[in-house]
Amino acid sequence: MITKLTENSVKICCGKAGCPVVEKIDEDHYKVTDDDGNTIVVKKEELKLMGDAVTTIDGDEKLLCG
Repeated sequence: MITKLTENSVKICCGKAGCPVVEKIDEDHYKVTDDDGNTIVVKKEELKLMGDAVTTIDGDEKLLCG
């Protein structure tokens, strides 16, 4: 479930402990904060690819960019 916290941030929960928050910093960068307070800043394009990364790691699929 994704819950909008502010105009520029959302919380991502999947029914378990640990709900990361994703916050838009500017047009090209987003900050991801986990439930322990650890943060990373990623480019918008990188954030969009993270779902594909999980699919690739967990499955037999090989995804290519470009």
